[in-house]
Amino acid sequence: MLSDVSEGSEYWLYGLVAEKEWKHISLYINFENIGNVRQTKFESIYTGSVIDPVFKDIYAPLDGFVTNGGIILKL
Repeated sequence: MLSDVSEGSEYWLYGLVAEKEWKHISLYINFENIGNVRQTKFESIYTGSVIDPVFKDIYAPLDGFVTNGGIILKL
């Protein structure tokens, strides 16, 4: 329940992470929010004008699909 007594939309969040290890190095990749769920797809996050906005409650991700990866060195 949100502060204005309404309910937000239902959604699923899922991700995937994979890692490959060798003797002294590892590589990984991470996928977050694979379904690209964003609150802005359900509704606007503010009312009023751009100059004087009134923000609604944030209940879902705002950034959508995210991926990142990296290298781990084992010394």
